[in-house]
Amino acid sequence: MNMIIKSVGLCCAFLPLSGIAADSDIETISTQSSWDFSVEVYGQLTNIDGSTQVGSGRVDALTTDLNLSSNDIFSKLKMAGMVHTEGLHRSGFGYSFDYAFMNLDSSPVNGLLHQGVLEAKGFKRYEYDFGTLDYMVGIRWWDITLDAGNVEPGVDWIDYVVGVRYRKQLATDWTFETLVDVGAGSDTQFTGQINSGVRYAMTDWSELHVAYKAVWVDYDNGNNDILNDGIAYRYDTVTHGLVVGWNIKF
Repeated sequence: MNMIIKSVGLCCAFLPLSGIAADSDIETISTQSSWDFSVEVYGQLTNIDGSTQVGSGRVDALTTDLNLSSNDIFSKLKMAGMVHTEGLHRSGFGYSFDYAFMNLDSSPVNGLLHQGVLEAKGFKRYEYDFGTLDYMVGIRWWDITLDAGNVEPGVDWIDYVVGVRYRKQLATDWTFETLVDVGAGSDTQFTGQINSGVRYAMTDWSELHVAYKAVWVDYDNGNNDILNDGIAYRYDTVTHGLVVGWNIKF
């Protein structure tokens, strides 16, 4: 009998702990469900148009037209990667990261060896009768390397951007999406982006993304004095093309 009483008492003693564990599990599930995440791997038929200026401060900087078609880039492409990820809290606050880079062989691709662009943004989503609007603020980090004869000068900088993204459900499986942002930096007169297209829900957890994306930048580090030992560097381009991506939601 004592053994039975002890067993019952032991079970009763652990019941509160079981309740705490259950509450903890419910809280964990609730916390997990308060966020929606997505990861998109995409490719772009990239074209780059504009001009570059690079050279030592002791000589005149060389200005070069930069007009690279998709064929030019693919013919000299060594490595590339493009990925986009987002998180959206049920409160409407969210974040997004986007990184795209490509490494190219040297000439004859007009001297461009590497272009990398990283975007990090926070946003707040509002729902309206005509769709949803995400008001965004963040940074765009550029990493550029050009081939200038015997030297390969590289430069990187950060621009600050604000923007808005509009989404509208067109049908059960189709969503229209447009993103526009503008900004500037300490050495950037202007940067901007237009990204517009549609999303098709293939399953509950994945979708196809087709869009046209264009990103402008007009960067000049101001080292134009021929007596300056620094590198005169200007990058005034637009990177644009068709985007196709596969987005996974969880």
